[in-house]
Amino acid sequence: MKNTIQTILICLTTLLASVIIASGLGNVIKEKRTVSVRGLAEREVPADMAVWKLQFSLGGNDLPSLQKEIISKTKIVTEFLSDYGLTEEDYTVKAPEITDTSVELYIDSSRQKFVYVAKQIVFVRSAKVNEVKLANTKTLELLGKGISVTTDYDTKVNYEFNGLNQIKPEMIALATQNAREAAEQFARDSHSKVGKIMNASQGLFSIEDAAPGLEDLKKVRVVTTVVYSLAD
Repeated sequence: MKNTIQTILICLTTLLASVIIASGLGNVIKEKRTVSVRGLAEREVPADMAVWKLQFSLGGNDLPSLQKEIISKTKIVTEFLSDYGLTEEDYTVKAPEITDTSVELYIDSSRQKFVYVAKQIVFVRSAKVNEVKLANTKTLELLGKGISVTTDYDTKVNYEFNGLNQIKPEMIALATQNAREAAEQFARDSHSKVGKIMNASQGLFSIEDAAPGLEDLKKVRVVTTVVYSLAD
């Protein structure tokens, strides 16, 4: 009988201690309420670099004559660029690529007008975006001087934006502010208050054309994910 009573007391004591501990832990490890939101920041910026592979082809039946023709026509092209405000610092004249059609296995030399065909490239890479853009629209002038500029996907002007580091801090701040506004709206809907930031991550910046036909205007975009605590 004595042993039974002792056993019952031990069980009750253990149970009571478990209840007390569970209650205490419940107060200490109270589940925190949070909300995870995304903030978006977008900005349109002008391109700050233009890249243009100005390419034209020439033909001839002897190399010395072709050499003189390449030099003459290349000079016309560089003077054309100079007329639109581009200097030697803005372009590089590449070495011409010469094809001998008489020894090319995949070319029917009997149907070729010239024995030698030269491809000449003047590679333009300049921060003078407006000047390059204007010159590109005026290449018809070169046609009148016997130069046919190649126009295809590989030779179109590509516009770039390299000033991302200058606008990064402000855009991240705007994205974070946008996330805060979203969190506050959620808090109002749930009758809560937004607390401190629990966690945050920055997404990748993307740079795209603002719209088709507006390749010289870029849209910069970033998305941040922020986790806020919520309080009653």
